[in-house]
This record gives sequence, C-alpha cells and structure tokens, in this order.
Amino acid sequence: MGNQPGRGGAFLRPMIGGPDQNRALREALALLKRCGVEKPEEIDLELIAWHAFKALVQERPLSHCNARVVRGHLRSLITVASGTSRGRRRFNIAHEMGHLALHPNMNQLALCSVKEGFWQYRARPEEAEANFFAAELLMPEPLFSPRCQAEKPGFDLIENLAGEFATSLTATALRYVEHGPWDCCAVWSQNGNIHWISTSESFRWKVREGRLGPSTYALDFTENPGEATLLQKEVAAPQWLESDRGVARVREQSRPIGAEGLLTLLWVEADPGEEWWGEEQDEPDPEHFTPDGRRKRW
Repeated sequence: MGNQPGRGGAFLRPMIGGPDQNRALREALALLKRCGVEKPEEIDLELIAWHAFKALVQERPLSHCNARVVRGHLRSLITVASGTSRGRRRFNIAHEMGHLALHPNMNQLALCSVKEGFWQYRARPEEAEANFFAAELLMPEPLFSPRCQAEKPGFDLIENLAGEFATSLTATALRYVEHGPWDCCAVWSQNGNIHWISTSESFRWKVREGRLGPSTYALDFTENPGEATLLQKEVAAPQWLESDRGVARVREQSRPIGAEGLLTLLWVEADPGEEWWGEEQDEPDPEHFTPDGRRKRW
C-alpha cells in the first residue's frame, strides 16, 4: 500500500505503538481454520479471498505497484500485476487480504502495494501487519515449523519448502530464519552492498553492514562471477560479523534473485568453549584463512 490519501485527503495515519504482529498472526490462522485448511496445497488464495471477503482476484498491467485492493459494499477486488512470478503473486494477494482482514476502517479505494524493498515496510505499521498476515497465511506456523526441524540448514531445504508452499524463495527464507532451529540470518544485497538483514531470535551476533566482506563468497557474484558458487561454504567470521565471540564456524550460501539481487543465508555454529553457546563443534581449520582472517583462494 502506498502513500495514498485516506479520509479527508490525509495520508494514512501510522498506528500508535507500531504494528500488531500478534493480531496479524492470529487473524491469519483463524482464517485458515475457518476454511478447513490442513495441508499446504489447500491454501487456495482465490477461493479463500472469495469465501472470507467476497473478493475477486484479477491480473492487470500495473506500472507503479505490485498489487492493489478496492473495497466495495458487496464485494472487493484485488488486482495483481500481470507477469509476476507465482510465489510473488501469491504473497501480493495474501498481503492485500491482510488489509481486508486487519484494516476495515481504512479507505482503500485505489490504494496499492508500492514496489519497494522489504526494509521500507518498517516505516508503515499497516504494511508490516499485512506482511505478517501474508506470511502466516501462506506458511502457517503449525504446518511450516515442523518441516524446518529435522533437516540440516541449507538452500536445498528452503527451495523444497518454497515449492511445497508455493512461495517465493525470499519469503520462504525469511520464514525459515524465523522458525528454523538454527542460529542463522538472511542478508539481501545488491551489487555487493547490503540492503537488509533479518536474523533468527537466537542469533546473538551483529552482522556487518555496508559493503560485503572482501573474502565472502557472496561478493564473488558481483566481482568474480566466474568463481561464484551456489554451494554452502565456510568463511572466516570477521568477514560477516562485528565480533567472533562464541563463534566456532560461519557458513554462507547464496542465491541470485532477479537481475541484481542476492540472497545470502548465514549459519553460525557456536563455540563449545562457552557453555551457553551450544553443543560442541569442530574448530575451523586455520590453514583455510590468511592471518587477517580472509578466506584463502584455492
């Protein structure tokens, strides 16, 4: 939803205290329960939108936004941009359904979801709430979380989950970071510059901001495309983290998103020397790194 005028021509008023995540999650789960959804393949958004909100979904060319919703007295209309990938299309629909469910008093005539980055939604509580709703509707915690527990971390698992839930890789990775059992984080970069970072609740370290570390595998996608790898690799902690306290090993793995975007996942294995950091892990091999902590090129 963009900076469109609300009642009386004023801009949408931010909510006092910020977004209500708990309410958004409750409403999404309650909606799924009312619709009898028990499996990922049963999350039919067009059917749920009509059943719950009498909302039709259509595709049209949209030049300045990804999706928009118009609320009427008898029915509502959700329009999504044509040519959008399946996962992104479903998230856009679920996002607009979130506005219908959570913000019934908002004047939504001609409001639309502006094409802006994930990090920019933080300034708009209504948009953040709609995002929370959409993530829970598409990847409900009771179905999604158990599928994260038994596997070793990696993009193979996340790509399988994205296929099963019919969601985008980025949205699935963020959900995995939230519900997986590992100390991990997702990093979005473009042209070697970090734009946003999302960490798991248990992630205790501060990720470096700004430019990607010179010896990260992620930077290869920008500066050394011929050396770029989709495999999970070990990297020296200082390349990603402000402090390596409590760190035994850092692993990274990346996937290109679109023409210039790069999604990187980091997993930190705790140092057994500090009891509260977790189970024992092997120490990283010092032969793999230069004295200043950079990864050696082989």
